[in-house]
Amino acid sequence: MTLSVGRTVWVPCEVKPGPFSNERLVRVQGGGHESWVGFVPIWYLQEPVEEGVTKIRAVVVELHGDSFVARIPGHSVASQLVVEAVEKATPIGAIEA
Repeated sequence: MTLSVGRTVWVPCEVKPGPFSNERLVRVQGGGHESWVGFVPIWYLQEPVEEGVTKIRAVVVELHGDSFVARIPGHSVASQLVVEAVEKATPIGAIEA
């Protein structure tokens, strides 16, 4: 798969209930040393699960060999960015064989 800057992708994440019915607490365990944690409206999730594992929409902002930096929507407790392995991204709108 070829990623490019500006491409929207799905990134694996863990989900827990948020403070509101249309919001979830999301954790993305990035390929770097830090993970992304924040509150996200459910429409950014591939499946609007209340708790469990799904994928979140992200926008690629940098490419570095076999990893990329993505901007995650929502309200993060730290940074809006996460570093992830290219192999974990699924381009949105990609045709699966």
